[in-house]
Amino acid sequence: TTLFRSEDSMLETVLKAIDDLLSIIDRYKIKNVHPQVEDLKYLKKSLNTNDELSTREKFTLYQELFPPRGGLSDIHYWHNDFGTRKTVNEVISDSTKTIADYLLER
Repeated sequence: TTLFRSEDSMLETVLKAIDDLLSIIDRYKIKNVHPQVEDLKYLKKSLNTNDELSTREKFTLYQELFPPRGGLSDIHYWHNDFGTRKTVNEVISDSTKTIADYLLER
């Protein structure tokens, strides 16, 4: 049962990362990530309904979320206040890493 618990907490971590990212994208009106927003919503839905994604599906989703240009890895928030900018960008960075690690099964 320990394995199951850690899997549950990993899912909760990934779901929180998705929610944090969607919230920041919405709150700060971050543009040019509409396809990724839809992919994040799809991933969230499948995690919430316990639809087990195959390794191939996870990798495909990873490629859609993190294309060579654009996508989640290129999201950066600019704010004149350094503290605000740093805090928001740390959440973005942590969230995208969590999602990427889950999809790449790291």
